[in-house]
Amino acid sequence: ATCGSCGRMFAKREARKEQILDSNRFACLNCLSDAVLVEKTLDLVNERVKKALAKIGIDKPKGKITLVLVDKPTLDQEAKRIRASGNLKGLTLTKFRTVTKDNVSKTTFEHRILVLHGLPHTECEAVLAHEHMHVWLNELFVEAPSDVVEGFCNLGASHLLKIETNKLSSILLDNMQKSTSQIYGEGYRKMAVRLSQLGWPRLLAEMRSRGRRK
Repeated sequence: ATCGSCGRMFAKREARKEQILDSNRFACLNCLSDAVLVEKTLDLVNERVKKALAKIGIDKPKGKITLVLVDKPTLDQEAKRIRASGNLKGLTLTKFRTVTKDNVSKTTFEHRILVLHGLPHTECEAVLAHEHMHVWLNELFVEAPSDVVEGFCNLGASHLLKIETNKLSSILLDNMQKSTSQIYGEGYRKMAVRLSQLGWPRLLAEMRSRGRRK
């Protein structure tokens, strides 16, 4: 079996029951040792992510965010419903409502972030950071090609991975750097170049300018 997080291989027959997460997902003992299995832990990881993203200029969203730990079949089902594809470990579902009264329009948002249960802390931080970037884009109604959107969101993930200096963060950063996906890999590398050229404040301003709400 192969660990779904770090890629380490181990004998499936020797695996403990808790190492088999769901629908052909496995975790090595190392990654399982700090796996996020309850929503209370997810909330603690999320606080760390929000603080790190605030420092680069990702403002607190206007809408309420609900975090939910889910299994792979549930995540895939929800992704299919909104036509999202890829080897997803998280998903953001945003609902908005605009009410106009006396020529003044007010838009309210509600966000649900679904995260795969059983991810180790470091990977969970990266997944949550990626999804928080989607929330930020969604509230601005940013319209951009998929590779720009997912590449930008992966900058959030890589920002958290660079803060975490451990073996898993190095593996995950390397995977992002070498990903052959046009959207997640190429998109990330393209946006990483843009970030190095502009820095965070100007890159965020550029993305904001693509939105219908500035």
